[in-house]
Amino acid sequence: MAINFLNNVDYNQNQLFHPTIENQASDAAAGTPVDGQLYYNTSATPGLKVGEGGVWAFVGDNTDTNNYVTGGSVASGSVALTRQGLGTVTFPINNNQITNGAGYITSASLPSVGNGTLTVQGTGALGGTGTFTANQSANSTISVTHGAFGTAGTYAYPSSITTNSTGHVTAITGGSAPATPSDATITLTAGDILDGGGAFTLNQSGNETITFDLAAGGAGAATYGSTSDSIKIDTITLDAYGRVTNVATGATGQVNSIGTGSSTTISIGGTAIVPTVSAVTAAVANAGTALATGDQIYDFVTGQIANIPSGLSFEGSWNASTDSPDLSAATPDNGQFWIVSVAGTTDLDGIDEWAVGDWAIYVSTGAGTDGWQKVDNSSTLSGFGDTNQVTYWTSTGNVAGDSNFTFNPTSNNLSVGGTVTWSGGGSAESNTAYDNSITALNVTGDTTKTLTATQQDGGTLTTSWTDNNTEYSMMTASTLGLGKLASNTTQTVTASSVSATASRTYGIQKNSSNQLVVNVPWANTNSGGTVTSVATAAPITGGTITSSGTIGITTASAGTIGAGAVAAGTGISVAYASGIATVTNTQNNSDNTATGTITAGSLSGTVTHNFGINTIVQTINSSGDTVFCDISRTATTSVATIATAEATAITILVQKIG
Repeated sequence: MAINFLNNVDYNQNQLFHPTIENQASDAAAGTPVDGQLYYNTSATPGLKVGEGGVWAFVGDNTDTNNYVTGGSVASGSVALTRQGLGTVTFPINNNQITNGAGYITSASLPSVGNGTLTVQGTGALGGTGTFTANQSANSTISVTHGAFGTAGTYAYPSSITTNSTGHVTAITGGSAPATPSDATITLTAGDILDGGGAFTLNQSGNETITFDLAAGGAGAATYGSTSDSIKIDTITLDAYGRVTNVATGATGQVNSIGTGSSTTISIGGTAIVPTVSAVTAAVANAGTALATGDQIYDFVTGQIANIPSGLSFEGSWNASTDSPDLSAATPDNGQFWIVSVAGTTDLDGIDEWAVGDWAIYVSTGAGTDGWQKVDNSSTLSGFGDTNQVTYWTSTGNVAGDSNFTFNPTSNNLSVGGTVTWSGGGSAESNTAYDNSITALNVTGDTTKTLTATQQDGGTLTTSWTDNNTEYSMMTASTLGLGKLASNTTQTVTASSVSATASRTYGIQKNSSNQLVVNVPWANTNSGGTVTSVATAAPITGGTITSSGTIGITTASAGTIGAGAVAAGTGISVAYASGIATVTNTQNNSDNTATGTITAGSLSGTVTHNFGINTIVQTINSSGDTVFCDISRTATTSVATIATAEATAITILVQKIG
């Protein structure tokens, strides 16, 4: 259930951690906004939108030509971003937000820093010593030297190496030289169709070259064939190794005839070297295979047009996808026609391709084949272009492409090689905005901190400020930090003087609640014994008892601790069980509660009472949901105020406290 706030909420400059704004799939779902209202559009990336002038606008999305960052500056502890078409947005630089926003403290709360002395002492293989204080006023240098180990020298063919616990070589035992390697000879011999070869030893004194040549054979080097019409190459013979072993040539002849196969559209005749090729023509006919001349095509088209009846009657639009109205089962009158409003594939007498604007005409007489006819009104374009080029109109009936204007369907990227202009700007402004966009923020320095904002083009914007805050996390054994006290009680007992006695210094630890504790080892050295007397002090009575006696408790009175009982009173009941008193308020609050309303259409409601200002005021709507209003109190009234009037009444509940 959403919490209804009916008035403004003032956080008094406190931070709002981990909020999520309203998520909606569209502007319509988010409703009509007021200026400054935010919601996140789950159907867009990025989807943050803000209300401006009663409409929704993307925040930081450069697809909105009037709401993208064109520049900015950093000065005086704030960052100012300039937006195209909108006012400059300025936000302060808060060190707590730039870091991690967790648990920083003021300098006035910082613990004092000790100034103990740290001693560096070399041991083992390292020698030298030195000291420096924890609170250094200047640089200190401490030298640590390395001790000498082993004996310097050169050892040939070592058989063993001895090191100490720190990894230093303390002894090396020499060994024998390795055996002399073999110097055998390797011989390479040429195989089939190869000549050459040679040998080399394994222990070479210099580089050796062994050459293999292709053996002589085959047809030999020569020119076969001729560019004249009197010589042709009949056959080429290869051996098992792919070499040409023979080329046979012969005389050319003449082509006496060329077969036309099963084609009936081309006729080839004559016995000359150059035959006669001619087309077989015939009048246009259904399923005909012969070619038609221009005159034959003209005669056919003219005849078809002449057969269309002159008495056309427009009947309305037709959805060729859903066949609405139902034309496939209709038999209209001659000349009735419908114009396609939705493209589709409904079959009308074998015609199943319908585009928007086509005519479906029913012809029952005078058009050759009776039935449905189509007048194709689809536009025919001519032009040129390459793959992925975006076309544009070069005239009323022609299109063309341009290599500077392309679309990649795989990546959905539109590329423009030239300058893009639009109302109020263009490519130059877009490039400037892109170059000036902030790509990174970096904070450097300790006491004096510097914020560097890096722009897309490599430029930087900087500002500096003094950091008066220091952030600490929980202290550890190796990290300076913060801790909690085990108790808030102020110790009134004077602390013992500092002791240097051995075995009396104990380390401070933390418990599971990060409280600082000291575990002091303790041993009971009391050997035991017999109690010889018991003394009493108020409110315990009885005096000092050495053998036997009676101990009592003084009755409680004003200002005196003692035994007493809890009694019931007006509106209060008391019950006892196992020595435990249970006190119950029986007052029905008729004298401590009051109600009122903020009527429908009103902005405030007043409840009159005599409870004083110590009251709890709650407001609920007609569904019983809590709504948050602005509440003001006097000794005799409680007033609830809202910023916008509601259509239903809001109930005001007032309860006296104290």
